[in-house]
Amino acid sequence: MDKLYSMKEASRLTGLTVRYLQILNKEGKIECVRTPGGRRRIAESEIKRLRGKRKKDERWAIYARVSSYDQKAKGDLERQIECLKEIIEKQGKEIAIVKWDVGSGLSDRRKGLKELMRLAAQGEISDLAIMDKDRLTRFGFEYLSMYFKAFNVELHIMCGEKNGSIEEELVRDMLSIVTSFSGKLYGIRSAKRKRLLENVRKVVEEKSEE
Repeated sequence: MDKLYSMKEASRLTGLTVRYLQILNKEGKIECVRTPGGRRRIAESEIKRLRGKRKKDERWAIYARVSSYDQKAKGDLERQIECLKEIIEKQGKEIAIVKWDVGSGLSDRRKGLKELMRLAAQGEISDLAIMDKDRLTRFGFEYLSMYFKAFNVELHIMCGEKNGSIEEELVRDMLSIVTSFSGKLYGIRSAKRKRLLENVRKVVEEKSEE
């Protein structure tokens, strides 16, 4: 008779999260044995099958982002993608999916990122590679990381990208925050809002020149 493992032990042996193992069991994709106390146990043979299947079904995705079409025109987006491809392919991995966005790291309307989240939820990707945390999101990285982990997608930060565009992006992000909140406070066409934006732009430009 096969040795039985707890869900926590099975998670450690397979690299799959406990939550994901529970989902697979609920969907009938893996078999679990119930203890008299109602706890799930997974047989050793099932764990071996899962480990082999995960290795076989490895599907890498990469995600790149720039904040403006000027950066895209300069080739920043293409360089990100090519750099990620080179790093991953040197590891002997095959890239199944490439997604990218042009927009602020604060935006929640990025089609490329939303598509990756959908693919993760459907089990279509196993690994996601990005240049650095800011490429994925400017704030709330841990929340997105937890989201992908919940669907057993491993997040890889490849090199912590350093380039001259980071300062420009931070300026754009700051202005986008002020624009959004000032619109809610004063109204989109308000004179107060326009004066506030002009003052913020002036301060930001002065600081960036220092």
